[in-house]
Amino acid sequence: MSTSPVPIPISEGAVGAIAGIVGAALSYGAIRDTATCTAMQIKEKGFSYEFYPALATSTRVTKDTKNIFQVIRHGIIIRTQEGNYYYVGGKSKYWASGRAIQAYQGGAIFYNGTKGLITKMRDKESNIVVVRMMANRISSAWLQPNPPEGCNTPFVGWFLDALESAAGGAIMMNYIPYFTSRSFSDIEVPGELITVSGGHYSADTLAGLLRTDSGLPPFPYMVIATISKQATFKVPPAVQRGSAYVLFPASVMDGLCKFFLVGSFEKYCSKLVSNTSYNEALIGAPVFMSFSCTSGCKSVGLIGLVFDGNMLNVGGYSFGDLLIVEPPPYPYTDAGMLAYADELGVKDVLDLSIRGVENAEKAISSIVSVYGISAVIASAIVYYIIWTDNVDEMVNNAKPYIEKAKNVVERVREELIKTRNYRLLSYVDECVAQQDLDLDENDIYQGALDCVFSNIENVGY
Repeated sequence: MSTSPVPIPISEGAVGAIAGIVGAALSYGAIRDTATCTAMQIKEKGFSYEFYPALATSTRVTKDTKNIFQVIRHGIIIRTQEGNYYYVGGKSKYWASGRAIQAYQGGAIFYNGTKGLITKMRDKESNIVVVRMMANRISSAWLQPNPPEGCNTPFVGWFLDALESAAGGAIMMNYIPYFTSRSFSDIEVPGELITVSGGHYSADTLAGLLRTDSGLPPFPYMVIATISKQATFKVPPAVQRGSAYVLFPASVMDGLCKFFLVGSFEKYCSKLVSNTSYNEALIGAPVFMSFSCTSGCKSVGLIGLVFDGNMLNVGGYSFGDLLIVEPPPYPYTDAGMLAYADELGVKDVLDLSIRGVENAEKAISSIVSVYGISAVIASAIVYYIIWTDNVDEMVNNAKPYIEKAKNVVERVREELIKTRNYRLLSYVDECVAQQDLDLDENDIYQGALDCVFSNIENVGY
């Protein structure tokens, strides 16, 4: 654990300006102490994947999309006690029905290709949705966010009920500077990341970037979370909510960034200068807090998600004025997710996504049974098809991918046997599953072969 003091990027003057907005006396000391506890606790936990947000988009976007921020959303991935994965985070009205909604956290892939799902969620008033996902390439280092510990007992509930003052310092994790620092040709639509393909706007390139960036450390922004409940933002009435304020430009967070991003990662902090104001891609970003108690700093945890926001200038300061809403109830269960989705007014979205996953699982079983390929490859194949209630149709639509995958598996195995690299045979299926199965068979073969040989040190050659 670092012994260096935590750089607090918000001054007493800025806190005073927020007090004028909230209409309540705010204690700078209380804000400083909770922010310090939060930062120290996150660093003590090794800045693990627990604090990495998910990044989400759809594979197609609407033609009125002007920039990538309109289709990028933050969120979290939750694994329930029943073993199911859920994306809880932002959605965009610019997402279009295509192959799938995709979310990435820590480089892991989560997706749902249910027919009609994006159309149903796009029309919802709630900016936050709950979607059952299928998972791929989960590493042993993957962790999900959990609630904070209270001063006296394990804390379960709305964090504002446990605050001993009108405000506390918290940290919002996000990836915005990785995108604001990119070139105009990357940001504009159509452009380098969202292209025109077959008459549609394809976000496949953007999705690949999100997957890569999700494995990089996120940027920590200190926010002041308060008891104020904004009247300017629409939010479902059953959902607990509060306000948070983040100071802009984001370059004021440089010291805090360097407190977390050390060594080779420190260079990323220079990207903060590109982020000068709130933008809608922050929707769904997770906010973390550790309570500062007489007994010391308590375990840090998730207190909310960004639901909406705008810019606010007051007292010579520029703030992102954020509405934050409660996270899913803990402990995480399938029933709890359904109840939470109901509060948000998106239960029918979740119901449809669950049905889609169940149909995809049936298709996977059928592909394995009929075509004799492994479950890991079959799971990768269903990513490329639309999930419907007609499982036979799904399997039929998967045939081109099944044929390519089977051919590549056979070719790679033949090459390994010919070169007597028998110990590498166990990597073949996983490496084929990792390839882009939309590519030409020869390209898939070469990618899979390179992947297999990249494991040569693991088998003792």
